[in-house]
Amino acid sequence: MPASYPKPDGQKVTRHAPTFQWITLPAEGRQGTAPTLPKIRLWSAATKAAWKLLWSSPQATQWDQTGRTLHAWAALHHDLVEGERAVAGVAAEMRNIADRHGLNPKAMLQLRWRIAESEPEEVAPKRASAEARRRFKVVDPNAVERA
Repeated sequence: MPASYPKPDGQKVTRHAPTFQWITLPAEGRQGTAPTLPKIRLWSAATKAAWKLLWSSPQATQWDQTGRTLHAWAALHHDLVEGERAVAGVAAEMRNIADRHGLNPKAMLQLRWRIAESEPEEVAPKRASAEARRRFKVVDPNAVERA
């Protein structure tokens, strides 16, 4: 049986008040330092870097800030990077953890999380260079023969 996901607000057919409200996550992500990894092993440099990146994501604002719920993810990541376990088994477990923590679009939709729109940067319109203007010429549409 296929899963059903909430439609965007403008596409909803029923007008009943939603059971759960959407949570808007900050586009800039979580501020501050990542929780420390548990001292149960020596962590690889790749796992330490991935841990810091994980904790700077917008979703990290909603997690247990002690990091305990993601210690299993760190151990699995370490095993995957170091080649200590089979990729298939590790991937399945990591996917389950990712679903519970909103680390993919499907999980974010199920948790009703959305990332805030970041402010668009002011982009100055580009002017064509003199060389580019010289290559183009204005054509009178009335002067063009019709084929």
